[in-house]
Amino acid sequence: MAKIKDIFSYSSRWDSIGLSCAGCKYFQGPTQWPDTDKQSRCELHNISLAVQIGKSGYMTGEWFCSSFEGRADERAYKEFLSLKPNLKKDVLYGGYGKDGNLKEVDLNKLKIKTSMVENINAILHHIKS
Repeated sequence: MAKIKDIFSYSSRWDSIGLSCAGCKYFQGPTQWPDTDKQSRCELHNISLAVQIGKSGYMTGEWFCSSFEGRADERAYKEFLSLKPNLKKDVLYGGYGKDGNLKEVDLNKLKIKTSMVENINAILHHIKS
């Protein structure tokens, strides 16, 4: 994967980016925190976001993808928009990376496995449409 330079100012609360999956409209979290069962997921990409959940059941770091839509710190959102043209659609990006670059995780490695019944229902729905 090509590295993306981390241009975020980390000017939000507690020196954070101020933008993460938790603020995205596609984020699906547990009904109650901590997320000890690591239920957090992205509805758009159908991926588990367990990579973002630490041993305590709370989020570790700030993660986002090129499809982010939602609540964010104003400055962080502007920084995100300037990065967006360079972000790959199949990568989950994280702040606090090494060598001045964002962390990167291939979304395909986070895909949620669906049951055979769900696959058959999806195929039948596609055939009927």
